[in-house]
Amino acid sequence: MAGNLNHSKSSFIHNFDPVSHQKSIFVHHEVEEFSQTYDYCMVFPMKKVKTDSGKTFEQTDAAKYCVSELLAAGFEIYPYTSVQGDELVVLIRCPLDKLQAFADKINYKLKIDPARLQETLEGGDAEAKIKPIFIEDMKDICEYSPYEHIYLQYRRTVDQTLYAWNPTEKTAFPRSIRLKLIYLLIRAPKRDGGCDIELTKLKHKKHILAFYPLHDKRRKKEILSHVFSLWTTPWTISFEDIREYFGEKIALNYVFLGHYAWWLIFPSIIGLAFQLVVWGSLNFSHPVLPFYGLLITVWAVVMLEYWKRREASTALQWGMSDFEALEQDRPEFKGDTMRSYINGQDITYFPPSKYQALMSFSRSIITMFIMVVIGVVLGIYVYRFQLQKSDSTYDYASGIASILNTVQITVFNIIYGNAAIFLTNQENHRTDTMYEDSLIVKMFIFQFINSYASFFFLAFIASNLDAPDNAPEGTKGQCGAENCMEPLSINLATIFGSRLTITNFLDIFIPYINHKQKIKEETKGIPEDAKVSAPEKDYTLMLYDTTKESIASYADQAVQFGFSLLFITALPCASFFSLLNVYIKTKFNMWKLATFYQRPVPDIGTWQSIFAIISVAAVITNAALICFTMTVLSTYSLFGRVWIFIGFQWVLISIQFITQAIIPDVPESVEVQLDRTAFINDKVIEKVADEDFDEEVETEVVDEVVADAAHGGIFSCLTTGKSKQRKIKDNCPYVSVQEYPHGVNPVDFPAAVYGPAAKTESGVPASYNAPAPAAVNFMPPPPPSDA
Repeated sequence: MAGNLNHSKSSFIHNFDPVSHQKSIFVHHEVEEFSQTYDYCMVFPMKKVKTDSGKTFEQTDAAKYCVSELLAAGFEIYPYTSVQGDELVVLIRCPLDKLQAFADKINYKLKIDPARLQETLEGGDAEAKIKPIFIEDMKDICEYSPYEHIYLQYRRTVDQTLYAWNPTEKTAFPRSIRLKLIYLLIRAPKRDGGCDIELTKLKHKKHILAFYPLHDKRRKKEILSHVFSLWTTPWTISFEDIREYFGEKIALNYVFLGHYAWWLIFPSIIGLAFQLVVWGSLNFSHPVLPFYGLLITVWAVVMLEYWKRREASTALQWGMSDFEALEQDRPEFKGDTMRSYINGQDITYFPPSKYQALMSFSRSIITMFIMVVIGVVLGIYVYRFQLQKSDSTYDYASGIASILNTVQITVFNIIYGNAAIFLTNQENHRTDTMYEDSLIVKMFIFQFINSYASFFFLAFIASNLDAPDNAPEGTKGQCGAENCMEPLSINLATIFGSRLTITNFLDIFIPYINHKQKIKEETKGIPEDAKVSAPEKDYTLMLYDTTKESIASYADQAVQFGFSLLFITALPCASFFSLLNVYIKTKFNMWKLATFYQRPVPDIGTWQSIFAIISVAAVITNAALICFTMTVLSTYSLFGRVWIFIGFQWVLISIQFITQAIIPDVPESVEVQLDRTAFINDKVIEKVADEDFDEEVETEVVDEVVADAAHGGIFSCLTTGKSKQRKIKDNCPYVSVQEYPHGVNPVDFPAAVYGPAAKTESGVPASYNAPAPAAVNFMPPPPPSDA
């Protein structure tokens, strides 16, 4: 693995305590393929040029520029031409000390080894005037040990054995962490030691064809085998292993699906029983339905409250609790460089007035889309009304309208989804969280109206309109029946069922077709017996945009949650089909992700507030259905039903708020562990002296170390420089390409192309053997002779 190379095998042996780590379902395996010694792959196009001997390919300025920047920043690369000769493939990895320097610079947090942490605290630090610290393990107060799930800022100046080692890769910087740091480092400004390569812009302009982490075939196979097991349910999936391979954002989505599916079991059983009662009696206003509506609205808020607790516990265990507070600016964020009026450091400033102008423009476009959707929904029901006027089409009017609603929802969601992304890209958000929040709000507002407008019409408007002249006696308005509950139930079942079927089909079919098309394009002209490298095979896979795909997944879940909640009294079995859908979705989404897509860059997000809004809205819609649409209260006057409606919704909303108050969002154990983390960080990392020391504590200021020329910028993240890339240089040196080592024994793997680092006699960069800062051990001590 990158970052582990050029160290003796014995240096990897570490006293690992399996009790203090969550066990993995996967086993460690040796490197079998050359590309597994690298972390990322960057693919550049080659430009065609005419020569006297015919057409040939030549490297682009963008390729030479990017490679030069990677080498200047201290990266290690292995460039070679694709099997077709029309692309330059560059494998990328980063030396361990470069990653350590960058992690130190950005205050990146790593998990701490519990046993070493306890030993460090109990040993004290006389030089830093810190007395021995003993923290008692009180399970009646906190379920966690005082030293587990502790993530502290990485520092090169502390004992490196303090940081927990990955049990399979035997390093504190396993591939999952390296992928994050390398991605940040390539996009980071040069003043932070990065390459300042604008990946998004270069990929948009086709200067870079692809940039992706490399897949691990064996790891993928193990994940799929586990997830596709018949007995693996959404709540028993190994979330930790999904997190390590695909990143926190995707793993957190699976954690939510597992939590949601587990909580759906109870309402699914009750809802299916109630649905059978309704179908058996053919009474769509059956008296049992209000009780189910009461149950499901209380269930929703309890489920969400326990999700908040589950999310907080997961964030603690994964070191994500203060993610947003430590978030960096997006590389796509543009503005003027100026001195901060807070601390005097260089910052990128974008005027709030311009930001608000961009937001206002987006809101106006969203409003236009919403008005168009409302107009289309009204048009569908006008058409339905016209069909009901004819005896020959009266019986089919509701079914045709439901099908048209399904088409309208699907088509507008696709069109608007692209428009929402475009608008959000133009708004120039400073952080990824701000970007995602803006996109989430756009998606929710539109999809809420687009998905549920027809149900609101049927439930609360259709009964108040005039019935067609040829309607059977007793027909209520334009409901097409004695009341609107039956057509509402049919419409809900048709659209919900169609949506589940169509969405799941398209989620698999479209990526499958696109994948096959890309393979056809990329393998055109390749001889059947040609050897294609593993990175090139990954290139034929499609790009997986973690942010957009995760938001789309949460949006789909939010809409499904609404179907299962907002009009649940019209279709109690919706909960059961939601559970079935989640079970199928978790398996096929993982298969799709591992089969059709390049490995995503690890990332992090949440839709908590959206689901909370739906749960409150469900109280109002179900109360209105019971009081005004169902016939269960038909003996009461309109005035009486209005008061029942007001009382019903306020009782339920009060129950929801009382439930929220009774169940804390964050478990007490998590709060205790976060307080412990803050205290431990002060003592172990920041070396804050104890206040009860008699002598005055002197503060030592350690100057930042900047590497000299002999180290080739390995510590360049401590240097200063402009952070804004202006243009691609056209005078960068030609990239000397290598041959891809097909079928080469691991011991004979060729060396990487290094940056300007000085080399030792063995050809290893001097940076690998550079002396560590004083009193620092980069590797754990060797094992005893009888180990």
